[in-house]
Amino acid sequence: MIINNIMSKNKDSEKRKCHDHEANPSKNMRAVIINVDDLGLSGAVNEAVIHLAELRRICASSYMVGGVITDGDIRKLSELDVDIGLHLDLTGVFRSSLQGSLKSLILASYLRQLNIEQVTNIIKQQLDAFEDKFGHAPVFIDGHQHIHQLPVIRYCLANELNRRYGGNNAQTNISARITTPLINDFKSWVIYVLGGYAWRKLCEHHHMSTNDYFGGVYDFNANSLKLALLWEKWLIKAPRTTGLSSMFAKIPTSIHTNLSTTLIMCHPAVPDNSWQDEIKVARETEYTWLMSHEFSELIQRKDVKLVNWSNNIAIN
Repeated sequence: MIINNIMSKNKDSEKRKCHDHEANPSKNMRAVIINVDDLGLSGAVNEAVIHLAELRRICASSYMVGGVITDGDIRKLSELDVDIGLHLDLTGVFRSSLQGSLKSLILASYLRQLNIEQVTNIIKQQLDAFEDKFGHAPVFIDGHQHIHQLPVIRYCLANELNRRYGGNNAQTNISARITTPLINDFKSWVIYVLGGYAWRKLCEHHHMSTNDYFGGVYDFNANSLKLALLWEKWLIKAPRTTGLSSMFAKIPTSIHTNLSTTLIMCHPAVPDNSWQDEIKVARETEYTWLMSHEFSELIQRKDVKLVNWSNNIAIN
């Protein structure tokens, strides 16, 4: 009830602020994709994605096919022009013969103990399940705990994406998340070193569109004040693009000489006692922060222009 009241009070003012911001755009905007990971993990996550999309705080979300989502939620996300990608999952809720801990998967991938046919079949199963659920291919691909960029897995994934959505000498019609660090912190570089560079080069080889920089990495131990400081740091580091305001009606989010695109991941969930998760407290704290007036003011103040993968347009 409290959330609904917040939504109804904020929607009109948010639309007015977005209109005012577009009427007087900066000459040096920051092109940012804000992505909610783990769509489908719970109803609380799904609800958070919808609420934030209604306020134009996010523009993309990656779905775990081992999770759940209603047809009504899918229709709503489509109406809100939220790009939905596949959150490739081998360490979460998707049941498979490879399901296990992140540590064991990293070890097996680096020792080249993963069976290529087995990995490829699991990737096919998840892509099939996504297409059956949403009625179309994923707009983009990323991975739960970034497993999409690990050895063996990344090659199987790139080959299957090219087989399905690309073709000989054709640009693959799917985008991909890369993890080139936005800021120089230890955890971001660990993620990148564990396959980020190799995955980026593989995406380039297969002509897959990608973001340029990746942010949103932290230890999931933060109150609203710490989150505010983190988001300010991420947005300050997101590169500005000269002349972006003059072309925000048609902005390419692929590799492009005139545009640097930053993807910032987040993991919000509405407060809900009916489920549990290792980072549930962090998810609820993120949701409160992202729904706040302070966050809205921050993205306006830092000249952030949210961009979509699919339509190549700015959405706020």
